[in-house]
Amino acid sequence: MRVVEKDRHINGMLHEELERCRDMVISLQKELSNLPKGSLHKRRKKYKGRRYIYYYLKYRQSGKSISKHIPQKEMDGLINKLQARKRYEKEMNFYLARMKYLEKISKIR
Repeated sequence: MRVVEKDRHINGMLHEELERCRDMVISLQKELSNLPKGSLHKRRKKYKGRRYIYYYLKYRQSGKSISKHIPQKEMDGLINKLQARKRYEKEMNFYLARMKYLEKISKIR
């Protein structure tokens, strides 16, 4: 854009915003590496006339589908971590789209 190319103040502001977005993506990636992947599922089983409900975490690792049993006492913490992961992923996608837009406008690489 001609305005960006001619005005060094606008170009500087765009460059600073791009750097801020890059820093946010890096920090979000660090946070995501500490949070569990996957989704929580519930199974219902009948055994000797009784009904049991148990939960498991399902995720992919090295191309394989993994199902891991989750004890009832760990459920609340896991649910909070999975919700936080979803929020961080959504926020990271926002910053990645913003970076793409800023790079397109200012032609900064």
